[in-house]
Amino acid sequence: MPLHQTEAFILRTYTLQEADKICVLLTRDAGKLRGVAHGARRLKSRFGSSLEPFTEVSVTYFQKETRELVSISSCEILHSPFSTTMSSELLGLLHYLAELVIEFLPDHEPNDRVYRLISAIMEATAGATAEQFPALARYGEIWMLKLGGYLPGFRRCAECSSEFLRQQSVWLTSDGAPQCAGCSARRGEEMNADVRLLLADLLRQSPKEFIEARRETGALAQIGSIAGRLIARALERDLKSILILDQLRPKVEAVPGS
Repeated sequence: MPLHQTEAFILRTYTLQEADKICVLLTRDAGKLRGVAHGARRLKSRFGSSLEPFTEVSVTYFQKETRELVSISSCEILHSPFSTTMSSELLGLLHYLAELVIEFLPDHEPNDRVYRLISAIMEATAGATAEQFPALARYGEIWMLKLGGYLPGFRRCAECSSEFLRQQSVWLTSDGAPQCAGCSARRGEEMNADVRLLLADLLRQSPKEFIEARRETGALAQIGSIAGRLIARALERDLKSILILDQLRPKVEAVPGS
């Protein structure tokens, strides 16, 4: 069996028999993998706390061409979100981000951009407050959509290709395509200049920079609403952690254009 070693994030674990675990990993070199950690559920397991969600590890594993699951030999902790106090809000955020990665990424396809995205988000969580977690969720949603090719361009009208002016509102069709006032007849969801500017900031800033600035609650909520519809459209179903997502979204009485 070929021996491999790479950096990885632990996305999720499942119980397998009495002593073992199945682990879903986002690796830097091999993309998303599923593997068996033998003896991981024993009290004196050699894996210790290295298999906790979103722990970054140096993992060594064996792989047979005829088997879907790899065999995990060892995990050495590089960074752990559990080095500080773990709140229920942060656990909810990590659970949601894990599901995004698991659902959007195919197995065994390296994706360095997604790995760097998760690394940057995890770095931002280290100093983030619970009030900033919704902004991190929006950051992860929009960038996973963009890297997966599911995020529409918001610079030009999808119908007439005219470029939107900085202070111009756009209207979104049911599938998320942006249109100018003329082509849309002002029907659909209005996305005003403030929301467009917030989205532009999200796409050009690091997650740490994005959450450090004070964000208007309604604009952030609308981006979450748009992202949720695009995700459901891309996957052809809602994510299982949609309730956690709703809890992370800011609560507002009305969203502009709704």
